[in-house]
Amino acid sequence: MKNKKGIGLKLQHVVMKRVCCVFLLAVVGAYPFTAKGGPAVSLLQSGNVPAEKAGLTKREKRPRTTETAQRSSYEIPRLTVRRSEQILTREGYTTSYNAQTKQANWVAWHLTREHTEGAFRRKGVPYYDADGQAVGIGRVDKETVRGCYFVDRSVKRPRQEHSDWSGARKQNLNHGHLCPAADNRWSKKAMNQSFLLTNMCPQDIDLNAGDWEKLERRCRGWAKHYGDVYIAAGPVFYGRSRQTMGKNRIAVPDAFFKVVLCMKGKPKALGFIYPNDGTPHPMEHYVMTVDEVERVTGIDFFAQLPDNIERTVEATADLRKW
Repeated sequence: MKNKKGIGLKLQHVVMKRVCCVFLLAVVGAYPFTAKGGPAVSLLQSGNVPAEKAGLTKREKRPRTTETAQRSSYEIPRLTVRRSEQILTREGYTTSYNAQTKQANWVAWHLTREHTEGAFRRKGVPYYDADGQAVGIGRVDKETVRGCYFVDRSVKRPRQEHSDWSGARKQNLNHGHLCPAADNRWSKKAMNQSFLLTNMCPQDIDLNAGDWEKLERRCRGWAKHYGDVYIAAGPVFYGRSRQTMGKNRIAVPDAFFKVVLCMKGKPKALGFIYPNDGTPHPMEHYVMTVDEVERVTGIDFFAQLPDNIERTVEATADLRKW
């Protein structure tokens, strides 16, 4: 009898040990930890912690997705340095909004051949629906719409207001689109939303109407030629001391970046940085690799590409091959 009880207790002890092991494996599998003891999931989801600080390499920091999901989000960058960020999803583009500079960290969009054409023009903005609401914006009044520009009520005050732009021309600045209106002709909603102030940066008037516009047109030409391209653009700030504009102290960028990816045939990419002044130059003057733009901006572009393709396209830039 004693022996039977002993055997029973031993069996119970073994079963309990196995159950505990299974439970621990399940917990560890669900909540992986970094080498520094912190939960890897929370570090990655924050979006603002450099990969190296999370105990991960640049190539390890992003989860892999299906090929279809990757293709639809090639254009979406990731911040690699800590900064303010609010993601705004629009009909024709996605914005990473910075509450400190009161403008985008980046704006990204997938430009297709079809999106370069359409019946809707900036002259028609605002476009209204049958209920008198601005399509894709909602109800507007004299405080939220002026001309064709909309205050973006999805971001908190202080933010860009129309009054901040009243003295812009004295500083030789105007509304610089990041995602161009001409890339949104395919939809009333997309066209209206391209005039949200969160898609605007204070841009030198001559740059806006000159070399920057030439690059915008060239990108549409590439989309028509190749069928589609993936684009991200945004402001560049070189130091903490910044020129500002308006009562809400909208930061005036030192320069602007744009990166373009083509996946047709052999994948290729180009990077550009344009100083925020109106001095004209040939387009070749502004070309650089995507890797170089990443170093300047602290942003990881085309993060959803397979690593071998990303390494290759981001390390080279040859405008002649476009």
